Amino acid sequence: MSPSAAKPNALAKRFATFSGTALGRWAFSQAVVQAAPYFASIAPRFERLEPGYARVLMKNRRAVHNHIGTVHAIAMCNAAELVMGTCMEASLDPSLC
Repeated sequence: MSPSAAKPNALAKRFATFSGTALGRWAFSQAVVQAAPYFASIAPRFERLEPGYARVLMKNRRAVHNHIGTVHAIAMCNAAELVMGTCMEASLDPSLC
C-alpha cells in the first residue's frame, strides 16, 4: 500500500483535528515539543502532517544562527529529524501503533 493510501493512525488523526486553524497547528506543535523538549530550540510549526508527508516551518531567528550569522547546521538537522520522525510515525499502520 502506498503512503498516500495508508489509513491514518492516531498521530495523523490528531493533527487533522487541530490543523484547521493556525492556533490548532500551533497547539499541535507545542504538544510535540512537550513530548520531545529538545525540539523547542528550533520552535517548530507544523503546517502539514499525513501519511507519507510532513511540512514543518522553522523561523529564521537569532536563536538558530551560528557565530557567522547563518542558520546553524544543527538547527537544520533538528528540523530534519523532527520532520522525518513525525512523518514516519504518522505513516505507520494503525495496527502497529
